Amino acid sequence: MARYRYKGRHRISRRATFSIGGVALAVAVGAVVVTTTAGAPGTASADNPDRSQFVDITTVEPNVDLPRQRRGASTGTFTVDCGRNENGHFNPDNFIAQPGVRNGAQHLHDYVGNLSTDADSDDESLAAAGTTCRNGDQSTYFWPVVRIDTEDAGEEKEERERDNARESEAESKGKQGRQNRDGRQDSAGDLAGQDAEGELPGNEGEIQRPAEVDLTFRGSPVGDVEPMPRFLRVLYGDAKVSTNGPANARASWTCTGFEDEVLLETYVVCPEGSDVKRIHDFPSCWDGENTDSENHRDHIVYPNERGECEDGFTAVPQLRISLTYDIPREVQLAGQYKVDSFPEEDHNPLSDHDDFANVMSEEIMDRLVDCVNSNRTCKE
Repeated sequence: MARYRYKGRHRISRRATFSIGGVALAVAVGAVVVTTTAGAPGTASADNPDRSQFVDITTVEPNVDLPRQRRGASTGTFTVDCGRNENGHFNPDNFIAQPGVRNGAQHLHDYVGNLSTDADSDDESLAAAGTTCRNGDQSTYFWPVVRIDTEDAGEEKEERERDNARESEAESKGKQGRQNRDGRQDSAGDLAGQDAEGELPGNEGEIQRPAEVDLTFRGSPVGDVEPMPRFLRVLYGDAKVSTNGPANARASWTCTGFEDEVLLETYVVCPEGSDVKRIHDFPSCWDGENTDSENHRDHIVYPNERGECEDGFTAVPQLRISLTYDIPREVQLAGQYKVDSFPEEDHNPLSDHDDFANVMSEEIMDRLVDCVNSNRTCKE
């Protein structure tokens, strides 16, 4: 089994300034148990997840079972290089699920690709914007950030957080009314409920920029794929799994060297030389007509266990987003890393999710489909 050298951390934010009581959660492998406690609506505990939510990956039996590839399968891959969000594009918006609502996600998203993505994004604004993708792909790819919080709980921490909250409130008054050139509030501004560092109540700790971001489109195990329509919206996972139930949630967590063997619904503890990794495989059976649907899911769904699309749906390239993090093993063992979440999720690892809107030009999409269907490996 392959092993990888530890590369060090990427930290880009100071400690958060808020900590508010809320929801407690315990997750075991393959199941979710939720216990709620009294608390003000819209608030969440900023404490780290319970240690029971962290599982040593070496103790888990292989659980990845892929469909058998048939004759005529499209086995090519097309990888787009859009960077690791080196330009610091963060906001707590989600124009797909909650268009026009600032801080609609109540947690911070990490963006690559389209440079303009925020709560007010639409087809027109996305098509007019620049991109971080080297090949000119204007698509937007975004997921909740991962944070490390090594602060100790207790009265000293609470007092420090109260002081910081008062300081942040004073700072925010000085920033009221600041607007960007098109007249909208800056994505890191006060209307989004963030401080100047992009930190949110209930989601505290140092943001971890991924050491590696891999955006790869793959084919179908049963045949060729058709082009995605421009402006297709696609969701992975469920950000509100505790509210909605597990139907749309996905196991996302693994370690480098274990990707083809184990995916967990819990956070992972990796062996020495292996890094924490999130793998997000998007649905890939399109209804052939709609770029979105009322629940943002009915228009594009997953194939069945044999890799087939149900009647009325067509196979399109499947996006896999892989995110690798240099999280020190002592932090993993101490249960001190967590994914940003809605307050009621309390950093539930099963609430991990991802969003994609296709804004590729017709030329790029044609190259993608040709590459995948001709069983080649392409990188742009």
